[in-house]
Amino acid sequence: MNIRTSYIGIGVAGLLLVFGFAWFFFFRPATPANPAPASGFGSVVNNNSTSVSGNQSAGGSGTNGIQSISQTQPVAQQKIVEVAQGPVVAATIVQTLRPTTTLARYISAQDGHVYDLPLDVPGAVPRVVSNTTIPGGYRALWAQGGSAVLMQYLEGGVTKTVYVGFPASSTAPTRVQFLPDNIIDFAVSPDGKSVAYLLSTPGGSSGYTAAANGTGAQKLFSLPLSQLLISWPSPGTLLVASKSASGVPGIALAVDVKSGIVSPLVYGPDLTAFADGNFSHVIYQTQPPGAAAPLTYIHTVRGGAERVLSLSPYPEQCTTSRSSVSVFYCATPLEYVGSGYLDLWHAGAASVADMLLMFNSASGTSTVLAAPGSSDGGSQADIFQLAASPDDHYLLYVTKGDRSLWGVRLGS
Repeated sequence: MNIRTSYIGIGVAGLLLVFGFAWFFFFRPATPANPAPASGFGSVVNNNSTSVSGNQSAGGSGTNGIQSISQTQPVAQQKIVEVAQGPVVAATIVQTLRPTTTLARYISAQDGHVYDLPLDVPGAVPRVVSNTTIPGGYRALWAQGGSAVLMQYLEGGVTKTVYVGFPASSTAPTRVQFLPDNIIDFAVSPDGKSVAYLLSTPGGSSGYTAAANGTGAQKLFSLPLSQLLISWPSPGTLLVASKSASGVPGIALAVDVKSGIVSPLVYGPDLTAFADGNFSHVIYQTQPPGAAAPLTYIHTVRGGAERVLSLSPYPEQCTTSRSSVSVFYCATPLEYVGSGYLDLWHAGAASVADMLLMFNSASGTSTVLAAPGSSDGGSQADIFQLAASPDDHYLLYVTKGDRSLWGVRLGS
């Protein structure tokens, strides 16, 4: 089945059509996590701080409605350990060479302070990386190899986006720079040196690119769509997609980073999409008319070929490998959750336990990595976000709800 053919139609007319009905897109905004006291893995000493302010297939029994997972893709024995109690805004993995250490770098939602905890050193205690206070942070993306972060928080009904560059030494100052207010969504380039973001306009949305700290911003494109998400999976291409909503037509677009040329990729109701590291494949989920449940496809950008995935992750719960452009990791529910689940999940009204999967977009193969709460360790959890280490030996994930941070060892 070729969903792109079914929904695009022929030529540019399909793009114009979807731009027309896109004016009727109305979505519920994501609810920021409520800040609460955080307790780290061990003792953390907070020094003087700087304050920032003002500025799947239907039915069936078994895992995920798929009958044959235990037969074809056995769960490997992985070690899952809790890294930090919540609430955590976001986490990444940093690897140092002198000494050779893998660090979990995470942000406390209580005060926005940033900590490092070695994953491969038994009994390690978190170390403060930044004590710049940013209370109420609810989303963050890492830049410049983890040496900086862009965080969003609410202040007086205004969405603030702030760049924080961590000091290279205890005597160096923390670099703080504000981006424009009320950014709809933002993404960091694969090399961590640039940021792309969306701002509302009277006619829809405009996209901008800038240095990671927000300086040197340039307008790249405009679209007659107001409810959009943006990601930066490959160096030369942005992925822009409408927010997923049950029963509402959606679209995913490719945007050339140099020229700003916008190209339609896929259409479909309930659409949510994710691209691999070289933008050769787009993984998207949609619920075609008459289908009992959403289906997840791999769409080949060059040529438009498509195939259905046997395991059906939600693309927005995926992250790319940092060592292979065709490998990505996803969380997906352990059991069938039915149509409209993502709407309830975004609103915080539904939650089910997830397992962790690895996909290879080039070969189309998938592997079950771990199931928290099983013999792999950890506790059953609804996984909120994922981060992979540069060598693919570790995964980090944050749980939805208490937003605690967990680590998974993938290899030696």
